[in-house]
Amino acid sequence: MPRRTEPFAAGSLVLLRNKAGLTQAQLGAAVGVSARQIASYEQGAHAPSPRRLHLMARVLKTSAHELTGIPAGEESLADLRRFAGLDRVDVVSLLDAALPAELGRVTEWKLQAMENGRAVTAWLSREALQEVIPALAKIYRVPVRTVRRSWFRAFPEQGHLLRTPRAPGRDQGQRRAGSGLWEELTRRQRAYLVACFREDQQAERRAAGRDPGRAAQWRRIPFTVRADPAFTGYTRVQERLRAEGWHDAGAGATLHALARRDLLRVSEDEVEVFPLGFVPRVVVEMTRAGRACVRAGLKERPTGRAPGDLLSQWLWTVLVKVAEAGRAGLAEDALWGRAKFYLGTGYRPGGSPSRGFIDCLPDEGDGHQERVYRWVVTAAGRDHICHHAADYRELYPGIAADTAVERVSEN
Repeated sequence: MPRRTEPFAAGSLVLLRNKAGLTQAQLGAAVGVSARQIASYEQGAHAPSPRRLHLMARVLKTSAHELTGIPAGEESLADLRRFAGLDRVDVVSLLDAALPAELGRVTEWKLQAMENGRAVTAWLSREALQEVIPALAKIYRVPVRTVRRSWFRAFPEQGHLLRTPRAPGRDQGQRRAGSGLWEELTRRQRAYLVACFREDQQAERRAAGRDPGRAAQWRRIPFTVRADPAFTGYTRVQERLRAEGWHDAGAGATLHALARRDLLRVSEDEVEVFPLGFVPRVVVEMTRAGRACVRAGLKERPTGRAPGDLLSQWLWTVLVKVAEAGRAGLAEDALWGRAKFYLGTGYRPGGSPSRGFIDCLPDEGDGHQERVYRWVVTAAGRDHICHHAADYRELYPGIAADTAVERVSEN
């Protein structure tokens, strides 16, 4: 449900007014209300109108976000209107003039329904949203992505309508480019590239469902330690190459040949080896072009890339984990990494909207303890699990989801 319009938190307006060096009477005169009304705002008894909120932020040389305590990126659709200083009646006339006639007349009832999280039938298609959302962004004087994020928070089930479709032919183009590079490689170079690719995919699987840190770190694959193997042993990449008969003294030239084609990145660091101390180590990292080249050459489908609206293996693992927690929910700090940006209600950074399959909600508790937040599956998430459990069972047979399906069916 959308956030109810709340008065200022007690004390916040006092601090901002004092910071601006204004008395209650001076601030009231500037925004057109009495000093007593300002006192009512400061005590959290009443909330100002959108026009007065907008004017007050300007007088205090601050933002509506700071005044209300609502962080940027977490605004509801009603917040965006209030922060623009507009009443519903103002928006109705502006939006009605901006939208094509086939979407029907804009009424105050429609706008109120939208802000309260009730879908407007005329605005349920992708084509309609492509008109409504940019029009609201222009009226509220905010980026389109800001309105998209707020819209999806109110209507998570419409996420598939807001995502930008993948350009047709893009994957085919990548495969053709990768296939061309693969044909140019020698058998030795292919063997080295495949060995590095296998370790890269192992690292990706180990990273799924937890917080492994920055990908630039966990994707770095040790290739060799410059010391006697009697002390260091062989790396996993070397073991793969040894098993296939390709491991010999010419490794450096092969790696750098692959690096010149931007299929690998090669670097060095140091690792401690007892009893030798710190010794140099060669590290490789697969590039996107390198992964595409191997997949094209081996005719393999990208791991974790699910068809249609299905989740990747990583995201499905996380969703199952939250669902298995049932009604009690999963502790907030038990969900690491960036999965919450792709699954949670909200908007993922720099891209299309997240799916709204999970949400972090406060645990009611007994009222005497500090409020605890827990991750739970939303209605959209439950529907997704119930409708696609069989698809995921076939796609990712190694992920047991029977308990998750059982738990969401109980709710």
